[in-house]
Amino acid sequence: MNEKKSRPIGVFDSGLGGLTVVKMLLQRLPHENIIYFGDTARVPYGDRSKQTIIQYAKDDIDFLLTHDVKAICIACNTADSMAKAEMEQRYRIPIIGVVEPAAKMAAATSQNRKIGVIGTKATIKSGAYAAVIAREAPDAEVISVPCPLLCPLVEEGRFLPGDAVVESVLRDYLAPIKAAGADTLILGCTHYPLLYDVIETLLPGVTLISSGFASAETLIRTLDSLDLRNPSTDPGTIRFFVSDAPERFAENGGMFIGRQITGEVNRA
Repeated sequence: MNEKKSRPIGVFDSGLGGLTVVKMLLQRLPHENIIYFGDTARVPYGDRSKQTIIQYAKDDIDFLLTHDVKAICIACNTADSMAKAEMEQRYRIPIIGVVEPAAKMAAATSQNRKIGVIGTKATIKSGAYAAVIAREAPDAEVISVPCPLLCPLVEEGRFLPGDAVVESVLRDYLAPIKAAGADTLILGCTHYPLLYDVIETLLPGVTLISSGFASAETLIRTLDSLDLRNPSTDPGTIRFFVSDAPERFAENGGMFIGRQITGEVNRA
């Protein structure tokens, strides 16, 4: 049984953003082993068709299963919102996303029942966050805003307070959320935690919900319910795989995971 429990958790994303979820997993589940796959050859997923994203998600999970993972975290809001239901039907393995945990947390957190959501075009178009919030809090108003410029800005390192470009873009995107008086905002893309400080400045008093934190908590409950938590007291290992440009991933991944990536990044 311990051999099964020591198997790794598989995490995938279209590229770098899912490392913010891994960062939370490392904090909350320090003894778990992790296999991370970034589909950097096909990034971004946010402007792809639903059928294409479903195929990409299948490919990503098939790769992770070659490493005998015990659970999978879809650390990509676009893939989660458009492909998770089909993946759960296809595979007999626990699959945790980022959308439902964050939406549930936002529904439980909001006091005035006005909840903002920012994400990629595909995530917002899917209506996945709004659907979960409607189920959890039928009286809530959801203000959803697609933010296609944010991921490229973050990957170029434009996410710090005082950066006039990112502040201007965010001010424009956040205007309808601010005008609606939302008291809670879901950061509906795994790139967006890097923008936390800037968003917090532009929306004072608004509670920001990170999908990475919410999904980590859900994964903990899932592992415990299935008795799959690794009993080891040693620090867990993490292995990185990408479909293209491992050097760039290693160079830029540190700002997402919060520490330098010193181990080998393998090309899948």
